[in-house]
Amino acid sequence: MDDRLRLIRYLYDEEVDESALARRLSDDPDLYREYEELAATKRALDDRPARRPDAAVVDQVVDQARTAAPPAAPPSEDRPARAPSHAWARRLQPAGAALALLLVIGLGWWQGDGTSDGPAADAAAPGAIDGASRQAPTTAQTRSSDADAIPAWDDGEELIRIQRRIDRLQARSAPDRWGSLQRVSRP
Repeated sequence: MDDRLRLIRYLYDEEVDESALARRLSDDPDLYREYEELAATKRALDDRPARRPDAAVVDQVVDQARTAAPPAAPPSEDRPARAPSHAWARRLQPAGAALALLLVIGLGWWQGDGTSDGPAADAAAPGAIDGASRQAPTTAQTRSSDADAIPAWDDGEELIRIQRRIDRLQARSAPDRWGSLQRVSRP
């Protein structure tokens, strides 16, 4: 790289190896003199006040730019005001009603004890399971009368055995086995 270019780059704080440049300046007095001249010139340029262009020149530049630009389209009128569309709200009303209904049903079930007072609750009792199993039909006459109610592929005894298992599982998982929820009031 040229020594003069290195000096200019050094004066403007650009990338230069300072130790190599300092060694070169100390070895060459002509190069040091040129560095002093360049540094004085840079200081004089930095201290010089910035000139502002005359207002007439600025106006002339703006006028030329205006004439060179394509003509602007005339401003268009605003569109008439219209009411906002509430179609999305009308579509959400049935969904909101269904959600509210599900919420009410869920809260009602949660507030209740989760059991019913009908015959299904009596069948879930442990004593009812054993009694129902003793009364299971075992004769050929009972099987033939129930043949219309049971599909042909079902074996009567297998169906009874499955029903007993279901009843036992329901009795074991009844909510009363875990106890009922109690409200706790704060003192």
